[in-house]
Amino acid sequence: MKYKTFLSWAMVASVFMDDFIILRYQIPFDFYVYYVIFILNIHYFFKSKTPGGILPRWFSLSIAALISTTLLICIIEDTFSLGVLKQIFGVIFTSIAYYTFIANNNFEVKKIFRMYIHLTFFVAAEGLLEEVLNLSGIHINEKIRITSSGLYRIFGLMGEPYFMAVALIPAMFFVFYKTTIFERVNSKFNNYLLLSFIAACFIFTFSSAGILGIGGVFFFYLINKKYLSLKSWKLLLLPIFISLFGLLFNNIQEDWKEFNTKFTQTITAFSNNSTKKEDIELLNTSSFALYSNFIIAKAAFNDYPLTGTGLGTHEANYKKYFSKYFDKDFIIRYGVFNTADANSLFVRLLSETGLMGLGLFFTFLLKNALWRKGYNDNELRDYTLINQSIFIWFLVRLIRTGNYFGNGFFLFFFIYFITKKIVDKKMKEGKQQNRNYSVDSALAPKPNMLG
Repeated sequence: MKYKTFLSWAMVASVFMDDFIILRYQIPFDFYVYYVIFILNIHYFFKSKTPGGILPRWFSLSIAALISTTLLICIIEDTFSLGVLKQIFGVIFTSIAYYTFIANNNFEVKKIFRMYIHLTFFVAAEGLLEEVLNLSGIHINEKIRITSSGLYRIFGLMGEPYFMAVALIPAMFFVFYKTTIFERVNSKFNNYLLLSFIAACFIFTFSSAGILGIGGVFFFYLINKKYLSLKSWKLLLLPIFISLFGLLFNNIQEDWKEFNTKFTQTITAFSNNSTKKEDIELLNTSSFALYSNFIIAKAAFNDYPLTGTGLGTHEANYKKYFSKYFDKDFIIRYGVFNTADANSLFVRLLSETGLMGLGLFFTFLLKNALWRKGYNDNELRDYTLINQSIFIWFLVRLIRTGNYFGNGFFLFFFIYFITKKIVDKKMKEGKQQNRNYSVDSALAPKPNMLG
């Protein structure tokens, strides 16, 4: 195997390697195994003299603005810390690593995404094997969790069922569509085998991210098949689909005790908008983590609405504001889970970057979304589906994951951007060719009708 090929597979595999950490708790930061892979990839980029910059200009300017603002606020408020330094370095390092990786592969994002799907199959297979072993009484993971259904939550290589579900979302969406429209994903694996393994592992994570992911698949199915188009008669069938999805969701709530508890208590907490002890003391750990982080992020936002308090400062905000809103007994009861990443990308951006960061992110997300563009073009459909799958992935992370660079964040970030650019460019070229053809036809000499 060529060095470049090996390095490429290793870079894609980093999506699933967030639980592979060297010298954890022995050094002041988490040294992920994939950092070594990133260094080798960046070195290869410069050694091979791959054309282009290490980051696109628009991204560099955006990140520079956030970092400059962070440093300015930290200097003024005397809040600079190792946490701030880690986030700044992490964002720069991981974004450069993934962008140069894509550049090393000539920006062939379909090829890279296909590699990701190959690896997803094996990750899902390992997760399903883990489930079979657990049901057989052989527990290879000390963090096993059994559900009310008697089945175990799949951790696999990811360390947490939630992160397993998040890592599978783009692959599951893409393979689902490639199967239902009777196309092949690649020449080595049958679509149905891929879909069966990935979907089964996805379901057995018993993660709330799974419900959000399924909702995203349903939403884009309606868009792609024109059930949401005002110009299509299919819009008349929309109430039926919504009713069926609502019925499915209700059944999941009734049969899945853990999800029902988390969903109901989270909605209740946000609806009450209360920090009184009697209103939140019965919340489960997951619901309290999300709600408490939101309350603290909102307090930080009120103090710094335009800029936030700076990258990497939410954990300090948590310590600063917690006692102002919550009884200290909650620290003992719930611990301080997810205080570093705020349990939600939206909440963390609200806290650390304010309107500036939220504005930049949502502008990027919406500007580069391919709602349906390119779907009817056989040459471009794959790019559209990849883009849509990552859009769902972003939405899930906005709600439940605040890490800026875990689970291959910037790999999917740049693939999302590039798929949009490719579709726009190809469709523009197609229109231009059609326009030129029409002009040429109009100017072509007409046959002599008089003979």
